[in-house]
Order: sequence, then structure tokens, then C-alpha cells
Amino acid sequence: MNDNFLMWEKYSYDKDNRTVLAKIIWLPPDPKNKAQWPRGTEFSLPVKFDILGQDESWSLVLKVLEPANRTSREVVMQIKFLVDHAPHHVLVPGNKFVFFDKAAEGIVIRAE
Repeated sequence: MNDNFLMWEKYSYDKDNRTVLAKIIWLPPDPKNKAQWPRGTEFSLPVKFDILGQDESWSLVLKVLEPANRTSREVVMQIKFLVDHAPHHVLVPGNKFVFFDKAAEGIVIRAE
């Protein structure tokens, strides 16, 4: 079982933890980055938002909404923070983030 696997429904009822849409681009693996595409459709991974600086990282809960485009390595996902005390103000269109393991980068595209 994937250690990052979470049930989306468990986190769907938090009124203060808003959900937004993001475009994720999975980067091709290289010798320094062995990270793979996640298995499953719901998972949690740590990210760093550009607007917050490099010393601050937060875990996002991600839900795949459509199959990934294997050519462009892009996928649209619903995202939200794993914890309530996260900086929810950064979940606005245009804000960029990178996965902690450098496997992917993303951008918030729409608030819901």
C-alpha cells in the first residue's frame, strides 16, 4: 500500500480548508530524481509554494480529476492542504508550487 494514499472524503468536509484546481506537470526522472508518477488517484505529498519561500513546505491532499496526458505529463487535480493551520491564502490562481521531491511542479488554476 502506498504510504501517501489518503481517502479524499476524509478531508472533504472541512469548511475552512478550501479546495482548488491545479495543473500538475510531472517532470521526467533523471539520475538525481528517481521519483515516479504516483499510483492511485488520491494521495498526499509535501510541496513548497514559490510565494512562501524555500524554507516553508506544506502537505497537500491531491485528487486526480482526469487521466494524465503521458505526452505532456500534465494532469488537472483538486488540491487542498492536509492540515487546517496551513496558509490557505496561497491557494489562488497563478500561485506556483513544486513537489518536495522535485517530481512535479504545479500552478493553481481555479478556486472553487
